[in-house]
This record gives sequence, structure tokens and C-alpha cells, in this order.
Amino acid sequence: MIKIIEYSGVKFRVSFCYPKNIKDTKYPCRALVTPLDENERKITKRQLYGKDSDEPVNRFVSGLNPEDIEKNRIPDVINKLLGLMQQRGLYTPSDCGKLSQETDLAVIAKSVKEAFFNKYSAKYKWAQSTCYKYRQQYDYMTEALQGIDYRTLTPDIEILIQENICRAALLDTKKDNEWVPGLTPPASAKTRLYLLYRLLELLRNTEDYDIALTPSRYQGKTSRKKLLLARTDHARNLPSDLLSKLCDTDVLAGQIGILADTGLRINEYGGLLFCSVGYADGSQGRMYFVRVSGQLSRQNTRTEYPKTDPSYRLIPISQELGERLMAERENLELRYGDISLLLRIGQPEEFMYSNAPATVASHMHQLSEQIPQLLRQPEFLEAMRRNRPCTFDKASQDEYLFGMLTPHALRRFFCTWLYTMSGVDTNEIYFFMGHLNKNVRQRSGPCGPTPAEIYRLCLLKHVSPTLFHTPHSLKYNLGEKYRETEVPACSVEFTIPPETSWEIVVEDSEPFNHVALRGNGITWDVRYQDEFRPNPNRYALLATEEMYTIQSKGKFLDALKKATKGEKLNK
Repeated sequence: MIKIIEYSGVKFRVSFCYPKNIKDTKYPCRALVTPLDENERKITKRQLYGKDSDEPVNRFVSGLNPEDIEKNRIPDVINKLLGLMQQRGLYTPSDCGKLSQETDLAVIAKSVKEAFFNKYSAKYKWAQSTCYKYRQQYDYMTEALQGIDYRTLTPDIEILIQENICRAALLDTKKDNEWVPGLTPPASAKTRLYLLYRLLELLRNTEDYDIALTPSRYQGKTSRKKLLLARTDHARNLPSDLLSKLCDTDVLAGQIGILADTGLRINEYGGLLFCSVGYADGSQGRMYFVRVSGQLSRQNTRTEYPKTDPSYRLIPISQELGERLMAERENLELRYGDISLLLRIGQPEEFMYSNAPATVASHMHQLSEQIPQLLRQPEFLEAMRRNRPCTFDKASQDEYLFGMLTPHALRRFFCTWLYTMSGVDTNEIYFFMGHLNKNVRQRSGPCGPTPAEIYRLCLLKHVSPTLFHTPHSLKYNLGEKYRETEVPACSVEFTIPPETSWEIVVEDSEPFNHVALRGNGITWDVRYQDEFRPNPNRYALLATEEMYTIQSKGKFLDALKKATKGEKLNK
């Protein structure tokens, strides 16, 4: 027997039968439920599930008889099919009528919004800026839940909700324009998917909603093409010679130089005060640094809350850049008086130095537009194309590279410089970047660097090549209080008192170093030279000995015997 029934404006084809193999069972009658489109054609698996199949969607249900199935069994099956059809856009909520306010998942999500953020912001210690961002994304996520009955949630419906969230986010993103189900979601969708996961968790465990579904995270794989693009054209290292020219020509009032020399986030740069540039005096003269203690808010005013707690930090800057910034401040103070607590991003006017939000917003907008224009000049692009490890799709690579040349590219350049040229260890790199190193236990209480530590960090930059200078030599007068160099350096100059004799111990910090001695009117003699024994190196790019040393062979041999099922092994 075949019957067409209509449920919430959608027609379903129901075929009843009594199979012989279940004749003597508790439920001898079986029905086949098939949804129909507006033209009363069977909806296919391709339409409903996105599968590569044109077979119709069929759901089996069993009961005592056709009346029992139609009254007690079919409604649950049809509700699930309606949820899937709505997610796929095969019908709109107006076609099926409005859900009850008590069962609509979107309405429920809005009602528990405050409870959601009160719980999870305290549990995971979300910063103020994070909560602001999450609240916006929560509202976008809620739109994808409209018309969903929380009682009908199944893994299939959850997957379709997740895919719809990704499609909605795809309309707002500038980079991920090739997303398909199964791949890593767009950037903004990741936040919405995370909030969906936490929302379902809250409803099941705290708000006592009867949701049979166990929430799961969206498992997407990064496409091979994106992996290759991220490795070949991620703009992690800009051409140093061209970037140095931009710094020397004082483009954008030296702002490119500050961003490239410190790796500041663009809003951290906007939140710099004139007093944020400090200095420390020591054996090599005056050294300069930048202190990050806030950022620019969305209202274009300074806030004392940076992006993360580790973002409170101190970053050394090149001596030449520090002198330029100090001279700029002195010139402005001659005209406007004390400006130490004013934003550097402000603009000088006739009678005052303006920090008005409108002025700051205009300058930040100009900065965000002009830096990409400078980095996307033909000579920059050509130099980066030449340095590609490989070329597999020139058009896609050029497009990806073009999109990565933003103000944040200067921060990636600084990070690359830290790893390859600064000589600092991994923990200090995390510190300079404002990132949390989860492998190191965090100190409690005040933990800022001491004046001696600040000067040492500045010296590490002083003896390394930067956009503003080649490596400087360390200079000492023998006979004064310094008995050893404060940091390792490639060149050390000593001023020796006349008619004196000194013993100098040179300790190599890396293998294959070559020590050369030069001087005027000085004689020297190498007394002894030991073989180089490398100390445990904490530098991030070098593997520690524990990583490549076999600790125990027993477990390895036991596992190998199991894998070969006890067969005799050849040596």
C-alpha cells in the first residue's frame, strides 16, 4: 500500500508492506518513507546529504500496522528529515510553520547567552577583547540555528549545521574562497564552531535540555594546496635590503621601521605612548627599548588591556631607531610641551598634539592601507618570487602571496629574524612575540625583567644584524669593572693600557668558529686551546641530544618481535 502524506507543508511518500521474514515478530509491518520535492519527485541522496549518488532518500520504520506506524513512528522520522532538508535549503521555515519558542534552538541560544559567557569566560579566563569578539561571533552562529528543533538533533544534523556555519563565514572571509565540506573551516567559522560545541555542551550538562546528541568538534582537513601555499608563499621573510631602504627613507614617519624592528601587532603599535620608548645605560652606551602595556581599542582609544597577558612585554629596538624616536619626541616637546602620555599615532596640529579618536582612526586606516601598498611593490613581489622554494601553480601562489603582504607580514618578518639571526633562545622568542609558552611554568607575582636583564636583551640586538645596522662590536677597556662580555658576540674590541700583560679566555659558543686576533703594537701568544665541547644548546632550531639518542633498546626490540610475529630477524 502506497500513501502520500503531508506534514508541515512537505509531502512524503509512504509505502507499507508485511515482509515474510518479520511476520511473527513484535512489529510485523514495515514502512518506507521518502521525502518529495515541490514537484513531487523523490529527493535524492545527492540533494540531502551531498553524496555522489542519485538514489532516493529512504527511511525504514516498523510497527504493528499502518495506523500504528503513521500515528506513532512516522512523526519522529519526518522531523529528522525536515531538519536535514532545512539545512540543505530544500525548504524554508515558512513552509513548515514556526517552531515553538521552547524548542527552537536559536531562541534557546539567545536566552542562555549571558549564562554561556558567565560560565566559560570565568572557566577559560577569556580576556575582555576575546569576550567582545566571541559575543559577535555567537550572534552569527545563532543565525544558523534558526528553525532547528533541539529534540531532533542527530549527528547528521549537527554536521549540516557546522557546514552551514562554514558557508556563512565564507561570505565574510577574504582568503578562504575555496572551502568545501571536509576541509579546514574558514578562520571566522572556527570561532563559531567552537561556540556551537560549547553551547550544546552547556545545554546538555547545565541547562538540562534533553539533547540525545553528544557534541563533537568539526573535523576538517587542510587541503594539500593550502599546505603548499603556506610553506612557499606565507611571506615569513621579506627582502631585507628592500625593507631596509623603506626604513632609511623614513616612509610613513618611520612606522614601517618600528613594526619590522619590534614585531608589534598593529593595535599594539596604535597603543604606544611617547613614554613607551625607554632606554638603559651600560657598558656599550645607551640602548633603547619599547614597552608594551596596552593597545588601541575598537573605539580608537587606548586601553590598558593588550590582546593576551603575555603581551605585556619589553622589546629591544635598534640603537639608530631609538635615537631617531627620542629626537622626534624632543622636537615635538619643544612645540607642545610634555607629550609623554600621548599616543604616538596622534597627529600634530597648530596648537596641540591631537589624540582625538577620529584623528587616530584616520591615521590607523591610512597605515593599514599604505603598508600593504608599499610591500606589494613590483620589486618586492619579484624578489619574493625568486626566493620561492618551488613553483607549482604560479597564479595561485602569486594571489596567495599578495594577500599575505599586510601589516602583519612585518610581525612574521620579525619572528623569522628572532629565530635565524638574533641568537636568543626559544623562551625569549615567546617573550618578544607576546606568546604564551605552555611548556614553561609561569611565574606568579611581579616577573618583569630587571635593569641588568633589560640591558642584556638590548645588547643581544646590538651585536646582531638588523634593518638599521650591521652587527656591532662589543667594546671594553681592560682594567675596568667588566671581567667578561655580557653577551656572546662575533667581534670584541679591547682597549689595553700600555705596558701591561693580560690573559684573555675565548670561549666558543658554536662549533667551527674561527678566532682571529688583530691589533696595533700588540703581541700575543696562544697559550693553550682545548677541543670544542658544545654545551647543551637551548636554541630552538637545534635538536637536543635527547631527541636523537636511543635511551633503551629493549622496548624497541619487543615491539619489533610483535610486529614480525616472532619471525627470525636479519641483522
